[in-house]
Amino acid sequence: MNRLDFVKTLTATAAGLISMTGSAARPTADSMPTWPVPDLKKAFPDPIPIRSVELLKAQDEHLLVITATDGTRGVTVCNDRMQHLTSLLRGLVLPHFVGKDARDLPTLTDNAYRLNSNYKYAGMPLWNCIGSVEIAGWDLLGKLARKPAYALLGQPVRQDYPVYISDFDRANDPEKVFGRMQEKLAATGATGVKIKVGGRMVNTPEDEARTRRLVPLARKMFGDKTTIYADANGSYTAREGIEIGRLLEDHGVAIFEEPCNFEDENGLRAVNQALTKLKLAGGEQDTSLYKFQRLAQTGVYDLLQPDLYYNGGLLRALQVAKIAEVAGKTIAPHTPKADPLIAPFWQFAALAPNLYGLQEFVLNPGEKSPTWFTPNIRVTGGVMRIPTTPGLGIAYDESIWKTAEKIV
Repeated sequence: MNRLDFVKTLTATAAGLISMTGSAARPTADSMPTWPVPDLKKAFPDPIPIRSVELLKAQDEHLLVITATDGTRGVTVCNDRMQHLTSLLRGLVLPHFVGKDARDLPTLTDNAYRLNSNYKYAGMPLWNCIGSVEIAGWDLLGKLARKPAYALLGQPVRQDYPVYISDFDRANDPEKVFGRMQEKLAATGATGVKIKVGGRMVNTPEDEARTRRLVPLARKMFGDKTTIYADANGSYTAREGIEIGRLLEDHGVAIFEEPCNFEDENGLRAVNQALTKLKLAGGEQDTSLYKFQRLAQTGVYDLLQPDLYYNGGLLRALQVAKIAEVAGKTIAPHTPKADPLIAPFWQFAALAPNLYGLQEFVLNPGEKSPTWFTPNIRVTGGVMRIPTTPGLGIAYDESIWKTAEKIV
């Protein structure tokens, strides 16, 4: 091989590796489907300077608050991960937003990943911080426009969506867990449930025995008219996932979520190829648009499940919806909440044309309804109505700010 041939071969190999690993910093119109970026300067003719971005603690929750110079607040409740990510938020993310124009929110979000070598920290910790600021930013913009945030991001395709009931309990007797879920079904009118199989990233003999008992029990207790989803949280090898998947198929389970470790794409693909009567779902742990594109295009999942916070916010979640749509796949983001954390999902659900099936809802019927925010988040007749109020759809009682503790 002469020197020219060697260089050509080396260049082609490098290009192939870049394509496989998705190591380029940003998608392009040629390489990846995109959700249209809204023209916020058309919606808001005048600049919207961001006075501050803070992480506060109130009502035992962490809240990300972005405040414009006119005093308008954009707010999101943060997930439990944020309390461990304060140094990333303070040092890497907030400088890209404070003092900037909120109308540039999509660009600011991208800059917080791209500039100052922040991309070297890419993954859930960084994107969770960026996404929390971005989500609060859409709340701010929606409030200023006096419109729901979804109206700034596209044309709504639905006003509500059906839900299923989930329960995270793997420790108690299945009869007790399912009895509790039956109470939740009765309280909400929901028509589906999600059960937990395996042991959560492990499958001990005890986990295996419990799963083989609870799957037929679930169908017996919930009946043939109830839709059943199953979540393994990455418990199985490919061989185990296929075996349990066939058990699920035998009992009419509709979705099998994360059977294998989320990093094991070959194992997940093997499970999906072996099972023909249910949909394989996953993506909760993933944060790369390139990986989502690969997952959709190469038969790993039928149903993509990005987390709106882990994955970097509303616009990136809509980007995953577009990736899935072009690949002929559906989407159902990871949103197991019945508190203000559900609010960005409302905006997503209003817009995504390929939203699949029932959406997750967690309910504890005996809990007293909180008074520090409105509306009261409830399901009626198995359906969640999407609020049409400004921003993300949550209004916070002004009294909480008087005693809020500043964390960042």
